[in-house]
Amino acid sequence: MSAVAEAVKKPQRLGQKVRAVWVRDLNSFLSKVDTVVVAKVEKVPTRDLNRLRQALNGSLYVVKNSLCRIAFREKGWTDLEKSLEGTCAVSPIEGDPVAAAKLLVQFAKEHEGFVLRGGLLTGQAMDAKEFKALAALPSRQALLSQLAGVLQAPLRGLAFVMNAPIQGLAIALAAVAKKKDKPS
Repeated sequence: MSAVAEAVKKPQRLGQKVRAVWVRDLNSFLSKVDTVVVAKVEKVPTRDLNRLRQALNGSLYVVKNSLCRIAFREKGWTDLEKSLEGTCAVSPIEGDPVAAAKLLVQFAKEHEGFVLRGGLLTGQAMDAKEFKALAALPSRQALLSQLAGVLQAPLRGLAFVMNAPIQGLAIALAAVAKKKDKPS
C-alpha cells in the first residue's frame, strides 16, 4: 500500500482537520490575487486592525506562521517564508496595489507594532523597502491624468497655431476699424 493511501486512511485529529481547513481557505484567498503583503503585527489594537481591514475591503488576515508557510509552499511562494516572523498579517490585494501599499505604509507609520516585512507584486518577491517605494508612486488616477495632459499638449499647441492667423486677421481688422472711427 502506498504512503498516500495510508495517509488517507489514517484518521486525523480535530486540530489537524481545522488547520487543513484554514490552509485551504487561505489558499483560496491567495489564489484570487497576484499581489500579497506580509506584515508583522504586535501590540496593535484590534479596533485599529479592523479599520485597516475595512479600508482594504476585508483583505487582512492574522494567521499562524506555520499555516502561512504551508499555504505559501503550496502556492510556490517560498520567497515569502523569510517574511514570517512573530505574529503575521497577510493582505492579498485585488485591484490597485499602489493604493493598498499607501494604506499599509501609512498604517505602519501610525502604529509602531505594525511592520511591513515583504510580499509579492505580480509574482515577484519584494521587501519592505520596495513596498514603501511603491507607496511613494502617484495613484493610478494621478498617472492617468498626467498621461491625458501629455497627450493633450500637442493638440492644444496645434489648435493655437491654427488659430493664430485668424486671430491676427481679427486684430488687424479691429485696428483698421479703430483707425476709421478716429477723427483725423
